[in-house]
Amino acid sequence: MYRAERVRARIARRREAGSANSGLHVQIVPPRGGVTVASPALSQRTVWYRLMKLTNLINRPFFSRFAERYRLAINDARVLVALASMPDAAAHELCLATGMHPMNVSRSVATLRRQGRISERRDRDNRRRILRLTPKGRATARSFVPDMVRMSDFLLASMSPMEAEFLGRLVDHLIGRLETIDAQSGLPPRVQPGRRRTVPT
Repeated sequence: MYRAERVRARIARRREAGSANSGLHVQIVPPRGGVTVASPALSQRTVWYRLMKLTNLINRPFFSRFAERYRLAINDARVLVALASMPDAAAHELCLATGMHPMNVSRSVATLRRQGRISERRDRDNRRRILRLTPKGRATARSFVPDMVRMSDFLLASMSPMEAEFLGRLVDHLIGRLETIDAQSGLPPRVQPGRRRTVPT
């Protein structure tokens, strides 16, 4: 009984703190075991959480169809697909094309080279490593295309052409926003409360 009273008192204190926290709604989630967790950032209704879920659902067919068959991690596949859209590229260009962290690109490039899916040469002018898909790598990337098209068609079929176009503009807007963050620091500066947001037109 004493423990239950302490838990109720803790919940009450968190609710009071949440109501005083700049108007931010704090969701009290009662999981198993009687322990409570309060965190607005972890709410499944936030846009951020839903975007994360959307990305995972889009990527899910890869894990069920290609990961084990081709011995590829999802980042390896992203590098393959990016390189398939270019004649060749340096590592920093792959970072720009995929939005991946340089360390993850470097690891995927090393894996794909070991697998014979990427070749490398040195640029004569600046000595940078220039990467290109081998025939094996290009064949692997092409094997993803039917499922990518199928998933895209299925997803966008739920929208009108105008909605799909507007979604594209929103995605471009978010990508442009995130590309202003330094890749090494990882996080943006804190957004000031009440700052006006812009919507793509």
